[in-house]
Amino acid sequence: MAATTQRCFSVGPRRTASGSQDKSATLAVVKETVRTSLGEIYREPDSPLVVLRRSSTPALDEDELLDMLDRFDAILPPSRRRTLVFLMDMRDGPMRNDEEYEQRMNHAMQRLCAGFARVAVLMRSSVGILQASRLRRERPIVAGTVRPFLDETQARSYLLTSSEKPSP
Repeated sequence: MAATTQRCFSVGPRRTASGSQDKSATLAVVKETVRTSLGEIYREPDSPLVVLRRSSTPALDEDELLDMLDRFDAILPPSRRRTLVFLMDMRDGPMRNDEEYEQRMNHAMQRLCAGFARVAVLMRSSVGILQASRLRRERPIVAGTVRPFLDETQARSYLLTSSEKPSP
């Protein structure tokens, strides 16, 4: 599995309902950094934004989880993250809340979030927001850096334009 590849996404030009071109559309080039069955982590070019897109695959294999974390730390060590922001899109991730899983994921979250200026976690539902909020209260190691959202636009705005300090 390749650790680094490039993919291009074309999101334009689009046509409006009247048939004219939508000039606001852009071409985005994304440099993918880590991809496993658990998801992919990449940094958007010319942006301080690093994105994790979680897959629906359960993190049952401890070795695969550790391999993903090790590869991410090697490519982007925590010491180089302080000017970057992190969006964790967990909408496709499996819903689990058993103690063993939460402990494993807490350790992974600590490693993933280490060093970033701000972190937003994107959840699919209000139940997910409640779960993320509960974990944020109970696991104070990452509490000040992680803020949950339902809407990706709001999460990106918080990360990229907010002067708001992460709450403790």
